[in-house]
Amino acid sequence: MKTVDPSADEEGMPPMGGVDDIVTVLARFNTGPDGSGGGKHAQMGMVLMHGPGMVVEMSAMTDQVRQLMVTMTDEDFAFPVLQRMCRENRWTLMDPESGQRLRF
Repeated sequence: MKTVDPSADEEGMPPMGGVDDIVTVLARFNTGPDGSGGGKHAQMGMVLMHGPGMVVEMSAMTDQVRQLMVTMTDEDFAFPVLQRMCRENRWTLMDPESGQRLRF
């Protein structure tokens, strides 16, 4: 998710960008759709992307993406990439089980 600016008046999470924008950003981190998507990337409203040690899911049902779901398949590969991805894009990682947020 995008880091929240406390001075902003927005309700909920701020948008990270459009679907195509996010696909472009993640491509810089060797993460992208597997090529089976339609509409350019979405299949049944979801975009499934694969990266180093991770699978990233993104809803394509709205114009603006507000969060991504990342499942790590190999933490040793995925975590350094996620750290860099978050730092460069001012995103925040959150563990959905504990609610703990990691800011880089």
